[in-house]
Amino acid sequence: MNRADSISTISQETFQILDEPGAGILVLDRKMQVLWANAFAMVLLSTSEEEILGFDAHSVLDAHLAPLLQERDAVDRLLATMNTGIPGLDLSVQGSGGEERQILFSSRRIERGAFAGMWVLCMRDVTEQRPANEGLLSANRQLQVLNQIMGVSASSLSLDELLEASLSKTLDLLGFDLGLTYLLNPDRTVALTRYHRGVPETYLARNRTIKVHHWPWNFVFVAGQPRYLEVSGEGGAIEEEILASLGIATLACIPILAESVVVGALFLGSRRVKGFRDEERRLLEAIGKEIGSGVLRSMLYKRLEAAHRETNLYLDVMTHDIKNAENVANLYCDLLLDALEGDAARYARGLKESIRKSSGILQNVSTIRRIHQEPSDLKAVHLGGVINAGIERTPETPISFDGTTAEVWADDLLPEVFTNLIGNAVFHGGPDARIAIRVEDCLDEDQTVVVIVEDTGPGIPDEVKERLFDRFRQGRGRGCGEGLGLYIVGMLVERYGGRIWVEDRVEGRPDLGASFQFTLREVVHDGADGYEE
Repeated sequence: MNRADSISTISQETFQILDEPGAGILVLDRKMQVLWANAFAMVLLSTSEEEILGFDAHSVLDAHLAPLLQERDAVDRLLATMNTGIPGLDLSVQGSGGEERQILFSSRRIERGAFAGMWVLCMRDVTEQRPANEGLLSANRQLQVLNQIMGVSASSLSLDELLEASLSKTLDLLGFDLGLTYLLNPDRTVALTRYHRGVPETYLARNRTIKVHHWPWNFVFVAGQPRYLEVSGEGGAIEEEILASLGIATLACIPILAESVVVGALFLGSRRVKGFRDEERRLLEAIGKEIGSGVLRSMLYKRLEAAHRETNLYLDVMTHDIKNAENVANLYCDLLLDALEGDAARYARGLKESIRKSSGILQNVSTIRRIHQEPSDLKAVHLGGVINAGIERTPETPISFDGTTAEVWADDLLPEVFTNLIGNAVFHGGPDARIAIRVEDCLDEDQTVVVIVEDTGPGIPDEVKERLFDRFRQGRGRGCGEGLGLYIVGMLVERYGGRIWVEDRVEGRPDLGASFQFTLREVVHDGADGYEE
């Protein structure tokens, strides 16, 4: 049994399902060797199984397809499409009778099963359908290319990444031989090279910086108009010198526009293409606009980062200085309380209470900043220790807690939950209010505990309960007026993967106190040294 017979007997029945009238099929293995071919493929290539099966696909196509093609490098372009995601390549092939046939080449990779990693190359004769399909195929390919450029633009996190990735993707998808990206300087007098590929060093030595008001660059950088330089065009000596210095036949100079303002340009050159069709020009100009949108996003992001840093600086300075002023004010209040009596002492106590409230506001703002800025790197936290620490910070208020051995997934901000809930109960419940904290297993969720913080204060009306944890929302019921504190509690519980709600301490009697309840994910030990979430 010869080489073709041994391969054919294995693959014939397996790949027979791929066979279809009017389509030539080649199956390539993971080493890009021809594993199977149908009869129509061998007719198109004027070959036999013995001449192609088991041989490298590139050499097979070079030997049997390249002589039939009008374009010299068409085989390289055909194989390149297999890695770029371009849906198809339309090539002119000389038929067996000398007539010109139009063949649409497409490929797909097998993703699953025993043949995962192999390729199916399809050659479909579309000569009869070409007049009707030519415009549709061209538009589909342009949309595919533009979609991939948009993906690069949207996913790039920095301006440098955007310019480098978009240039590389455009060159790979459209088959240009070289490319450059230029960006204008702040004064808009010169354009500076940011990225390039395939450009001769002799050209870069003289043109890393372009004076944008000089001919013919003023069309691109000043007027914002695309400029196409072609050897066979009507350009003058300057255009021909530019093409010669780059060693190319055509050069597309596409302005990069950000909200109709020129911020740079994309230069794309080809040694083979002698001119640009209208649809190609429209595609290139759309690419320039899309890259410009990405540049604008990058510029806005940098401005946002700068504004964020500046805002944080102001907050840090203000917080530091206000805390220092509060410390001094507290000291003077203590001195006044020691020296004053009667109404004067009462005024001083009111002043001290106001200072305490302002300190609480600063603490809340700092907590919100930490929630937004610090990642939620959760760890095992002993819940009972956090609750006891919160109780110790309020020694003047009786709080009952029977303890718990539970560990929960949280971080260093968990104490803020109890600081705010206990503080809220003390503030609204008054000196006679009693507070109780319990930890119970959650009946609705596995590996979850419910924490209950209830008080005997004035309670919360039903119409307020649903919106109690909204940002800065103020309750309007008797004895109820929550702001940042409960908003922070809601944010933290959500950060830890839990949920929070409020009920009546005594069902149906909101006037007898409130019961704040929230869930936390419990740490479950797997019996070894690790944890199980």
